[in-house]
Amino acid sequence: MKVLISLVLIVQTLFGCALCTIYSPKTSVILDIKTEKDLIKGMDVKWVLTKPFTETLKNVYDVNLYNKLDEKELLTIKNIFLSYVKPKKYLAHISYGKKINKVKSNIINVKDLDVYIKNEILHIHYKIKLNYKIVKDNILYFNIEDKEQFFLIEIAKNSLSYDKQVFSEDVIDLYSVAFRIKKEFVIENKEETKEVKKNDIAKSDESFLIKFNNEIKKNLLEIKNGNLIALFSLLLVSFLYVVVHALGPGHGKSLAFSYFLATKSSYVKALIISQFTAFIHIVGALVLVLISIFIIESFFNSFVNDSIKLITQLSAIFIMLLALYLLYKKYKNKNSSYSCCNHNHQEENTKKQDVFFVLTAGIVPCPGTVILFLYAFILKTYFAVILASIFISIGMGLVIFLSAFFSIKISRISDNYNKIRNFIEIASPLFIFILGLLLFFNINIL
Repeated sequence: MKVLISLVLIVQTLFGCALCTIYSPKTSVILDIKTEKDLIKGMDVKWVLTKPFTETLKNVYDVNLYNKLDEKELLTIKNIFLSYVKPKKYLAHISYGKKINKVKSNIINVKDLDVYIKNEILHIHYKIKLNYKIVKDNILYFNIEDKEQFFLIEIAKNSLSYDKQVFSEDVIDLYSVAFRIKKEFVIENKEETKEVKKNDIAKSDESFLIKFNNEIKKNLLEIKNGNLIALFSLLLVSFLYVVVHALGPGHGKSLAFSYFLATKSSYVKALIISQFTAFIHIVGALVLVLISIFIIESFFNSFVNDSIKLITQLSAIFIMLLALYLLYKKYKNKNSSYSCCNHNHQEENTKKQDVFFVLTAGIVPCPGTVILFLYAFILKTYFAVILASIFISIGMGLVIFLSAFFSIKISRISDNYNKIRNFIEIASPLFIFILGLLLFFNINIL
């Protein structure tokens, strides 16, 4: 269960990255106040999630590849939801009396919780039992808010349902609403229902990462059932995925191009550095998965969001430090005389510099590899996943090397022109610094 919990959280985060954002699901909460005779009987609460979040859950839990969430899979989601909201009193605060009490909540008595899909969107519906006597000028106050900000909850003010002969509505903020009783009133026993109308969301094409996720899941299931041909298919899909995916934004190509433009290097050395950078990408993904599975206990935990953001910002800082070091090195070499001792010292510093570059460029985990490792723990297909991650590493390394190759070509041509060479050795570190600055503010063009 802990593996599944970690999987859905991390995959949601990674799909968010693929869409150029890391987000928490926006959640509309719809309220329906039920009255009967002289009592406020209860409150129907409906959570309406988003289609992207629902698609993410489907991609994770639809292990039978039916392209939908069946009852068993929805039950798992329901249990995970309960494990988060139940200890937190369903994130709700209720008071009833002449004044609003925001300090102490009345008892939250929930029943009939149901999780279902409607119009391709996840809905969570439950009832809160109240049985409050209708008293003139009393105020029914309801607040719902996720302090940990996993759910971006907002009460749907245009979809509040209540008897307007009994209550007057007072919207307080995004998370709170108050209903004041206008007069003593006894209503007949009746049920009023209000259907919330939603515009159908146009179907969008699956993202590249979602397609990769589906292919990975299909092949791993076949491998688990003993299909060796599926293993070769998995390796091919993994390699092609990372080559195509790495050609897009990210994965250190711009950084590698600028780095090898600023430093003199051989093609062999560039290939080795590129492959090690890709390898660190893979290791970072594995570490993130292991921490999530064996340390993080709760599905609704901000660890993954926070850790990826922190890792990205640390990487950005390291990139800027690397740029400053290259500028310092350029200035120092310009003002120092050459000797054998200096040569040995510079060679040692260059090795440390290369190691620093590898760690800096490769520290941010690769989304595709994270998905692979997570499915390894779910389906127990460790050997196949290790092979696939090796192919991902090789493919990513080749793409990074391609960028380095052109950089070295340009660098060698510039050696024939001192002015151009001097300009490149200064401009490249400056560009690296700008890349780090952009990455720090989550503009991914590396």
